[in-house]
Amino acid sequence: MRITNQIASPTGVLDYRPDQAAVPVEGGEGLTYGTYFAGLEAFLTDAAAVSALHAVALESGLADGEDIAELVVRAEKHGALYHPASVTVRFGGGEVKLCVNVAATPAAAALLEQEAGLLAGLRERFTPEFLPCPRVFATVGGLAFLLEDWFAGYHEFHQDGTGRVRLWDFDAGERLLSQAQALAMYRQAAHILTRYYQAASGSSIGPWHHAAGDFVARVVEDAVSVKLITVRGYGAGQDFAEAGELADKLAALAFFTNLTMRLRLDRVDGVGKLVVAGEDVAEAAVQGFVSGLGALGLDAATVCGILEFLGAFSPQELARAALGLSWPCPEDEAALLATAWPGHAAVVVAALRRLGQVAPAQ
Repeated sequence: MRITNQIASPTGVLDYRPDQAAVPVEGGEGLTYGTYFAGLEAFLTDAAAVSALHAVALESGLADGEDIAELVVRAEKHGALYHPASVTVRFGGGEVKLCVNVAATPAAAALLEQEAGLLAGLRERFTPEFLPCPRVFATVGGLAFLLEDWFAGYHEFHQDGTGRVRLWDFDAGERLLSQAQALAMYRQAAHILTRYYQAASGSSIGPWHHAAGDFVARVVEDAVSVKLITVRGYGAGQDFAEAGELADKLAALAFFTNLTMRLRLDRVDGVGKLVVAGEDVAEAAVQGFVSGLGALGLDAATVCGILEFLGAFSPQELARAALGLSWPCPEDEAALLATAWPGHAAVVVAALRRLGQVAPAQ
């Protein structure tokens, strides 16, 4: 089996050279490219990973009984927690591509192991279509690895600082998207998060942050598809049990306000200045929330009750409530969101009333 190591960059794919072994990995806290690629090779050639690679190939209709001819391992990016790589598995009759998330610190390794369980559980409990399938988790040489599905053709998307959205398509080239394409992506992102919301307990996926690249999209003309590639945690932000019959509605209020506002929070090109996307994104988020809520399989009375409760707030009431229910976040984010809430509340209340046909409170 031949193994080729590469490093992705905005200017193209670079071949990894042995003389780069001592080069530190960005954000790796002492991790070098030599250690990174050596760990990936040890993980991917272990029996458990090799078995999983063959299983994925068989699922794709490839490599029935064939040996693996080559692994092309590419360092894709480096985040605050993980350092993901892609692995292209080549056989005589074709190839398949997967992702390997790499954690270099004990804290990140613990989160990655937790994520493997969360991905498996959420895919089974709710729906598998929006999350990657975890294949193998293991620790090798002080690093932790999670082999999981790779969403081919999907890329990060971020605000560009002018109100437009840029798709980080390293294959065909970065490009600015139309307003319709961008709003479709935000609408789908809200729908996805709502599809994993548990109305009875108020549990949801979180924390998440669009600036961290949690969502990826495939855009082919007017066809837009979004996936969520990471789940760092799952649970209810607050316990509303003492609210009695209002508990599920207050939990939905907390989920809704954080979802619609935080979906607008981004950094320019994913790494620059904090920005809040335009108010049209707020309406798209409401649309995604409503469609996701309708797809949860809840009885009609529960869905209508939640929408009527949310739609009964005035913009001023919703903004005040939201500030008390907001997730913990850095001071710069909190200040930016607090400034945006009055206008945001007016948009989402109007959108809720249109979608739910709820009359304004008297």
